[in-house]
Amino acid sequence: MNTAEKPSGAAAGHYMTLSGLPVVIEMEWPFHPATAGSDFDVIHGRMTLAGSELHAELSVQITQVIKEALPSLAREHTEPAVINAVRKDLDRKQLELVKSGKRQPVPLSSRHYDFKRNKLIFSKASDEDIVAFVRRKVYWLSKLAGGAEIRVAEPLDVLYLNTTPEHMLELAKTQLMDTGLITMGKGWAAPTEKLRGMGPELEQEMQASLHAHEEKHRFEKEGATHF
Repeated sequence: MNTAEKPSGAAAGHYMTLSGLPVVIEMEWPFHPATAGSDFDVIHGRMTLAGSELHAELSVQITQVIKEALPSLAREHTEPAVINAVRKDLDRKQLELVKSGKRQPVPLSSRHYDFKRNKLIFSKASDEDIVAFVRRKVYWLSKLAGGAEIRVAEPLDVLYLNTTPEHMLELAKTQLMDTGLITMGKGWAAPTEKLRGMGPELEQEMQASLHAHEEKHRFEKEGATHF
């Protein structure tokens, strides 16, 4: 069995972000035309902080530039771009996680496209970023899936991090498996007792990231009241 055929241990919709937040993203497929007069198609959905009531109601808007760059608006062609655009906007603190609230727009536009290389791009993750991402991903997604193995170089994540499967797996091996934090075989990983023992540290990282997001939006709201 190759790595692509092995069923994913993580529950569908569970994702890790570069900012350190484990989230659940659920979209209402397919895309449909936006309101009259708009030149984009839209899809609605919700992103929830895993294990909490905090969420963001989403309205992902795909522009003509990206439509022309993709084979079609079918889920199989647009899902990687949609999920990664949502994750990127959370990383950039453009989305607010709340207990209730109106839909927040997520533009899927030319800012996600590299015209020189004719490819979608969402981040420029360093090796350090990738290692931290995989460590958190294996810890959180395995925990959310009851201890199941997690596919390390998931295509969605490879695109999100702007890397290659080979590089991602090599970093996971040398920086995480060889240091005793994960076990890994055929591209799938599980946390060791050593990594699970780092739970309080990883929880603290997640809370610090969430606090940074909340502070950014609190500051913006307070600033708006002065006008």
